[in-house]
Amino acid sequence: MSKTQLYRLLVAILGIIGVSMQIYQDGWGMLLYYTVLSNILVFSFMLYLVYFERKNGPINAFTGLLRTKAGVTMAITITHVIYHFMLAPLVEPQEFWNVRNFLVHYIVPIAMILDTLFLDKKAVYRWFDPLLWTSVPLIYFGFALLNGMVIKLPIPGAVDSPFAYFFINVYKYGWANVLTNTLVISIAYILVGYLLFLLKRFIGKRA
Repeated sequence: MSKTQLYRLLVAILGIIGVSMQIYQDGWGMLLYYTVLSNILVFSFMLYLVYFERKNGPINAFTGLLRTKAGVTMAITITHVIYHFMLAPLVEPQEFWNVRNFLVHYIVPIAMILDTLFLDKKAVYRWFDPLLWTSVPLIYFGFALLNGMVIKLPIPGAVDSPFAYFFINVYKYGWANVLTNTLVISIAYILVGYLLFLLKRFIGKRA
């Protein structure tokens, strides 16, 4: 097993540990959080990459897989960014300074970002890829609104349950604010996607 495969396996294991701690401590309702779902996406994809490379060789020979991997990277990047800038300032110290929080909001996202930046081949993305990458959070936002307004499954620890996050609570803040929040996050997501697109023109392996 190569060093790259070992690194990705380690990231997957850390992701599994983080998600398992979330579910063990607060129940299966944690699966309604984007944070948990995006971490599941990462560790599942990392395990697949380890399996794929053992059968087919380095993923840098497969452009389509690299473009998909960038989408997974963006999906976990928003987990880190939104938590750090919008949610972390609102949580109690004991909810911030613990292993499970750092695993799912910092360690796994940053490890995935570093993997994509430095281990993947550069200059493989297409100009429209950052637009496609927004599909993951938009699908989640649609589901989160559906749960908050129709399904109403309770979400552990969420002040605005059955809404997972305060900024999508249409009953408290109204449609105008929720749609504005969604638009701002989407634009920021696309801009970060194009930042990744630009960085990968210069950073990464040649082959």
